[in-house]
Amino acid sequence: MPDDRPTDAHLCGQLYAALEVLQRLGDIGFRALGREESRQRAARRPRTEMTVPLHTVGKSLYWARLRGHGAEAGAVFRTIPDLMPAARDLPAALSPDQRKEFFRGRQEQLDALAKAAAETAGR
Repeated sequence: MPDDRPTDAHLCGQLYAALEVLQRLGDIGFRALGREESRQRAARRPRTEMTVPLHTVGKSLYWARLRGHGAEAGAVFRTIPDLMPAARDLPAALSPDQRKEFFRGRQEQLDALAKAAAETAGR
């Protein structure tokens, strides 16, 4: 049976998107992950750039709930375990091709989260 799991680079991009959305919903750290320079650094060195936001994900969830975004933030928060790369830790560095995969994964996850939020709002 072939392994159809996304690559670690793709999953890192998806994970980054989830962390980025949680920061935005919680208005954490001036939404640092939403900045282009932050995205570029994370695509080059996921372990270095994504470990602290991953460790502080609870803070983002907490502040999102206080700001009235609890349902949306909770839905994003619950996606995180499935977005963790197969390796024990985040990759230390990504090649240029892997960076492209990172950004594809990020966009895919942003689209999925926006769709889910729109469906929830439409109920």
